[in-house]
Amino acid sequence: MADFYQHARLPTLHQLAVTEPHRQDAELIRWTDQNPIVLLLPALYAEFQRPALPIILEQISLIPWIAEVVLSANGMQEEEHAHALKICRAKLRGKPLHLLWNDGPAMVQVHQELERSGSGVYEAGKGSNIWSGLAYLQARGHKGIVISHDTDIMGYTADLPRKLAYPLAHPQMPYRFAKGYYSRVAGRLYGRVTRLLIFPLLRALSEVLGEKPLLQHLESYRYPLSGEFAADMELLSQLRLPSGWGLEVAMLCECQRLLPIQHQCQVDMGFHYEHRHRPITPRTTGDIQEAGLVVAAEEVACCLFDHVFREAEEKAASSLIRVVVERYRACCLEWLDRYEHVALINGLEFDREDEMATVSHFEAALGRLVEAGDDFGERLARHRSPPACALSDGPVAREALLQAVTVI
Repeated sequence: MADFYQHARLPTLHQLAVTEPHRQDAELIRWTDQNPIVLLLPALYAEFQRPALPIILEQISLIPWIAEVVLSANGMQEEEHAHALKICRAKLRGKPLHLLWNDGPAMVQVHQELERSGSGVYEAGKGSNIWSGLAYLQARGHKGIVISHDTDIMGYTADLPRKLAYPLAHPQMPYRFAKGYYSRVAGRLYGRVTRLLIFPLLRALSEVLGEKPLLQHLESYRYPLSGEFAADMELLSQLRLPSGWGLEVAMLCECQRLLPIQHQCQVDMGFHYEHRHRPITPRTTGDIQEAGLVVAAEEVACCLFDHVFREAEEKAASSLIRVVVERYRACCLEWLDRYEHVALINGLEFDREDEMATVSHFEAALGRLVEAGDDFGERLARHRSPPACALSDGPVAREALLQAVTVI
């Protein structure tokens, strides 16, 4: 994305030249000597059965300024936990690893203790994996930078974490939160939940509610649902996060609430990264179950509504959401024309019928939220307390958490 356009609100750090990785590595080593960088990876055990994660771990083993890896995983049985450890030992080649088995016996006890102390109920999901990793780092007293990215990235190189870390570590930059953005292209346009749900839904919300600061903030991000971010631990320890797919939206909303805009930025990660493309509807392949993008879309939309309507009276919020959902489809049709034109100028495949079917699936998911008459107080209760608060209220859980992690 070689341009230098700056959004009026959010600082955007573009890739405009070829950098010198060895020089930047040396700078990162020097700058983070007193504030070490930890890489936090959320994963299902299924990722250990696919090719991307082992390759990612091999690449990480070669990055000198990453002090350690915290791998926060779920979906494992005991023998699978042993297999995951074996892969980590082989691929990380001595790089320190801290493995959290979130649905293992020791972590189940930790989650139960945290629930007793009022920190929220554990539900399996990417958000829970990130939350548990942050809670563990908080319990250990980590004070430095945390980087996180998805574990299904093909063609992974050290450039990705380097671009995330650099704005936070550089002594002349004021940033405390960096969000990665890139294109999702592989012969056709992907990023379907972002393109066909979030962008038109944000537009529909703005048309119905007006240009609210939170909506302006979210619209300033080029890829609000990317899984790539970096932040300092002080900020991350204060974030209230959901268990599932609403993680990325919640993180941006929390940053808007807690952090001045001059301390946030988005970073151009390059042309594109190839991620695993999920099916629209749930499916099972062998022993691996995939929830499908419709499930993710419903959770993302619910999280967005939670934050946008947090201060609204429940009945008024439900009425407004109904109007927003009605406006959503019209906004989608406007965006679809744009995407088709992007595909045409780039010689990409564009199946309008398939795109419309995806929109219909997302529209149905939004309709289910409307018809359910969601209790927004109950939905918000699904957000877990910030890690710092949870451990302050649950000192027993803190000690149990430190004991529950496997270190290699």
